[in-house]
Amino acid sequence: MKRCGRCERERVVPITLDDTIDAGGHSFTAQLPAEKCQACGRIVIEGRDFKLFEVRVAVELARAGIRDKEAFKRLRKALSMDRAGLAHVLDVPGEFIGYWEGGQWPVDPRANAVLCSLVLARFEEKPSALDCLRVLRQPKPLARKVRLQLVDATGKAAKTLQFGSAAHTAPAMA
Repeated sequence: MKRCGRCERERVVPITLDDTIDAGGHSFTAQLPAEKCQACGRIVIEGRDFKLFEVRVAVELARAGIRDKEAFKRLRKALSMDRAGLAHVLDVPGEFIGYWEGGQWPVDPRANAVLCSLVLARFEEKPSALDCLRVLRQPKPLARKVRLQLVDATGKAAKTLQFGSAAHTAPAMA
């Protein structure tokens, strides 16, 4: 058995614990792994498990498109962004983030959509949304002439030949 950090007894056992986060007018509940000391009653939830719960709440808020001050702040924090960083990404003055999160202004729908998109992209491990925003700030130079490789061009050509083509050789691909 594991030793308790409070009472020093070896009476710590694994448990699951229901925890709730209220956000954006909704109540989110999840079962979290935890440890409980049977001697003193101390319960410990690992920080990474609670952080995962917070991120999952942010993802659900993003999927629902909840647009209020609390949800906006929770989405920003799920990305581990400070106000200045988010303002930079959204290309707005830093105080705008404070106005939206403080409720002085309604949350801008475009800013909320971008923030929701970033949270979903991070959860789905598809960073393309952030890459697109980065390109807006620092455009990538593009050559005058660009040669593209078509990944499945040969497969598509073979399929065309399969359905009634009289050609006897595979088309040349340059």
